[in-house]
Formats: sequence, structure tokens, C-alpha cells
Amino acid sequence: MVYDFKDIEAKKVEHMRDGEGHIFTKRVETEMGGIIINTIPPGCSIGLHQHTSNFEVCYIISGRAYEVTDDVKTLLGPGMVTYCPVEGKHSLVNEFDEDFVFFGVLPDIK
Repeated sequence: MVYDFKDIEAKKVEHMRDGEGHIFTKRVETEMGGIIINTIPPGCSIGLHQHTSNFEVCYIISGRAYEVTDDVKTLLGPGMVTYCPVEGKHSLVNEFDEDFVFFGVLPDIK
């Protein structure tokens, strides 16, 4: 199956997971779970949340942001990959002056 994210309209989500500001998300739901491209504008964030029914693998496309897990703050940039395991918690915070864009896969484990 092929999904062309150029044809998917980005939805603005305010205070994603109780984060600051808003993000823009493009999402496809499949039989295996979700596939996303998220954009976090400067000064915005995805709040701390736990993955209880899936894990998440993210590839950073552009920009910089911090991923916060267990009080560890890690700088992310283009070409990096993050992994949040089942039952893992993380947040993403854009403290920089450009959009932070990432591609993510969230396979359901049910």
C-alpha cells in the first residue's frame, strides 16, 4: 500500500497531549496502526504522554526539538531516529526558531 502525504490535509491540533500551543498533523490509519507526519512550530510542544497500546518510531525530517523521557532531555535533529517503547513516556518540545517535522510509525500491539 502506498500513501502520498502530499494529498493529505494537515489538521491543526491545539495543546496536543496537553502540550503548549499547537501542532499540525497528517495521519493515516492502517490495519497495523498509525502513520504520521507531524509539524511542531516554534514555541510549541507535544505534552508528556505514555504509549500503552503501541510503540513509536520517529524519523526527524527537519528542524530541531528536544525529546524528554524520564527527565532526560535529548536534542533531536534531521536524520535522527527515536524510539519510544510500549509503556514508555515522552514529550517533544520545540524551543527553536524553525518548524520541527518528523515522520512516525505507531504499530498497534493489541
